[in-house]
Formats: sequence, C-alpha cells, structure tokens
Amino acid sequence: MTPTPVLELKNISKRFGGLQALKNVTFDLYPGETHALVGENGAGKSTLMRILSGVYSDYEGEYILDGEPTLLRSPADAQARGIGMIHQELSVLPELSVAENVFLGRQPLTPWGSIDWSKMYRIADEELGHLGFEINVKRPLEDYSLGIQQVVEVLRVILSGARVLIMDEPTSALSPAEVERLIELISTLRQQQRSIIYISHFLEEVMRVADRITVLRDGQKVDTLKQEDTSVDHLISLILGREVNATLPSATEHEDKQTLLEVRDLCSDAFNHIDLVVGAGEVLGLYGAVGAGHFDVARALFGMYRVDGGVIILDGHEFPQRFSASYAIKRGVAYATESRRKSLMLEEANYRNITLPHLGRIARIVPNRKREVDIAEPAMQMVNVQPPDPHNAVGKLSGGNQQKVAIARWITFPPKLFVVSEPTRGMDVGAKNEVLGILRNFRNDGFGVLVVSSEPETVLAVADRIIIMSRGQIVSELENQGNLDKDALMRLL
Repeated sequence: MTPTPVLELKNISKRFGGLQALKNVTFDLYPGETHALVGENGAGKSTLMRILSGVYSDYEGEYILDGEPTLLRSPADAQARGIGMIHQELSVLPELSVAENVFLGRQPLTPWGSIDWSKMYRIADEELGHLGFEINVKRPLEDYSLGIQQVVEVLRVILSGARVLIMDEPTSALSPAEVERLIELISTLRQQQRSIIYISHFLEEVMRVADRITVLRDGQKVDTLKQEDTSVDHLISLILGREVNATLPSATEHEDKQTLLEVRDLCSDAFNHIDLVVGAGEVLGLYGAVGAGHFDVARALFGMYRVDGGVIILDGHEFPQRFSASYAIKRGVAYATESRRKSLMLEEANYRNITLPHLGRIARIVPNRKREVDIAEPAMQMVNVQPPDPHNAVGKLSGGNQQKVAIARWITFPPKLFVVSEPTRGMDVGAKNEVLGILRNFRNDGFGVLVVSSEPETVLAVADRIIIMSRGQIVSELENQGNLDKDALMRLL
C-alpha cells in the first residue's frame, strides 16, 4: 500500500510581474523520504521553496498537507504545521552556548519564570546524542566547526516540531569530512521518519542522499526520477535540456603573457592553495557552485577577506599579508561585489555612487559637487547608463543600469585589475550583453579582468581562461577557445 504524501504541490504557478517564475509544477514528499530538487540558477527552485515554507502565499495551484488542502500565510504558519527551513546562511548566534542555540527563543522555564538551565542542558545533550553527536552543550557554539553549527540549527528546527526539513545548499561551506557527517545525519533523520527536501548544486551528493530527484528548468518541472534510475550525466542533460558531452576537456597550460596579477598559495578558512595568474589584456573566469570559495578569493584580493598565508603580486608589487580596500584601490585593484544593493547607496545620486571611492583624489577636505558631476557624467556615458541623469537616485534604475553604475565608478581612475563578481546576475539579455561588452573593453584596453561567477554562461561568454573551484580548491583550469560548454564546467564541480 502506497503511503500518503506528507505534502503535495499540484500545478503550482507563480508570476512576478511579467516574469513566469513557476508554471504548473507538481511536487510531493513522503514520510522518511529525501527528495532532492535540482536545476540551474533561475530554474525556480527558490520560488518553489518559498511557497513550501510559507514565504509566498499568492500563487496558483494547490498545496496539500497531510492530505488536506492548505494555505500557509507565513513562515511561522509553516513552522506551526511542521515545516522547517534550514537556510544556506545559518541563523545561529555563535557567541551563545550550544544549548542556548538549540532552544533559541523558546528556552524551558522554571515554575518561577526563569530559564531552567539544567533542563535545557540535559535535553540538548540528549537530543544531540540521538543524532549521533557528543559535544559539550555548555560551550559557546563558535568553539565548534561550521558543520557542528549546522547540526545545531537542524536540531533547533526539529525541536520546534518540524517533520519536514527543507535544506538549502546545506554543504556549500562544509569541508569534505563535515559533508560526510551531514550525510550520516540525513540517514539518521530518515530513520526517524523525518522528510527532507534537499537542494544542491553538487550532483554527486544528490545521488548519495536522495531517494527521488526532481529537475526544474525555466520554471517548469522536467522530470522526477528515482535515484537508482538516473546518473549525474543524465541529470545534467535534464538540467540543460540537451545531451551532455561525455568527454571532459583536458586541463591546459596557461599561454605566456605579460603577467599582471600573480597569486601563489593563497589560503584562508574558505579556500586553500589558490594559484592563479591574470595577464594584461586578459579576462580570467573564476567559476564554482555556491560555497566553492571563489567569491571569498575575490574579496581577499580587495583586502576584504582575511587570509592566513600566500602571496599576491600586482604589476610587480607584492602586497603585505594584511591590507585594506583603500590600499588595494591605491595599488590599482577595483572590485564590484556580487551584491549591488550592498555596494551602492541606493538612495543617493548616480554621481555620488561613482565618485565615492575617489573622494580623497577629488577633494581632500570638502566634496566638490560640480567636480563630482563632471567626473561622473563621462563615465556614465561610457557604460551607457539609462537614463543618463547623474542626479538620478541609483535605486530608481534597473538592475542592469545599477551594475553599470557599479562599473562606472572605476572608469575615471582606471584600475590595473578589475575584479567583478556576478556581473550579470538578475539582468535581461540586452543588459547582460552590454555589461559583458564593457568588461571586454577593459580587456582590450590592456587591463586585467577577473570575472567571478556561479553562472557558467557568464564566464563562458567573456573569459579567455576559466578556473574551476570546488570546496575551496582549484580543480581545473581550461582555455576557453570555443570548445567549452556548460556541461563541461558543471561536471567539474
């Protein structure tokens, strides 16, 4: 007799204005099952999970929970019905003890209304033991690895009453040993009849943990398969919508060019033994799945991420072990982060955003508004910001034009090396082509460009060479001479 699904989604559709994010998607989950959800960035995975976890309630279709139609109006509503979300960015408080994090916001109380510390420590210790972990629950959580912190978050969700756990890229920042422990934890949860929705870019992991796998592409369900009926290559074919090339390209030696940037054995808590070279007049792509460490490498080159060792040499000048972003700017490094909202002052005018990193050069004491505008206008014209009004607030621009402003700020005082993370994320095709054209112009003018992305299309479209990172390490380096495609990059993750 087939068991009743814990939850079912039937013909779910969701629009954001003119964008069809999901179209007639069906999905179900059974007791004690791990059901993986895979697809490219933008395939609709996040939208579907937000519907499942109560973030979105305005959608078409039917949500059935425990055999009954339901409408979850908030994450708190979902939690009350036994659905817990474990986000990629953990919500623990590391300075508090393990036990305090397990019971965060709902500590057991004595009859007098004070926290029952002995009960809290005892239950936390017992429940972690049931999951196969023996740790000192009185110690600060920050004393433990990221993997243990994730286990604590899982336990907190379970003790809140969750029967269904949604795990979003749970291994993206974990070491190989921590990944193995998480896989063991998932096995334990299944034995306890917990149901898990597992979202990951790491298809080898998906094949290890999942009972069934659903593939999304362009907002639609492509197929749902049993784990034993598919393979990594088959999944990649379904994700991309075409057969994959069974032969991986071989790694190639870097063609001799005038070296602009040289990085040797760069190490931190997020990446290890990073060696790379960017030539003058070259675009180097740095590609990896979420959590591969490539974005942290970009921040390290700009003095925004602490490294434990290694050498950075730009145009013959070796950087000190510790340096700031202002030092990097003075030496010729520019950096556009993957988050436009964090790098730009959305309420401020275009000209102020463009001149912000250079105010010390423009006016050492009092900012000169007219000079700032005179400097910003030509830069805006060069990247074709629309509308071209320097006084317009950046927040009123489209995503593509906001990215152009983030790039324009480096044109007036051109850098030697331009590091740009996710330069085309969230843009339409026209805006993407414009931004990629700007980066090619940087290269053609003899500058070095490092493009960091988790979108294979981006690095394939603009990079001369591509370095692939996985779990904090470089796994391959390939020449991009027209013979590479997305499946070749994805299979190397």
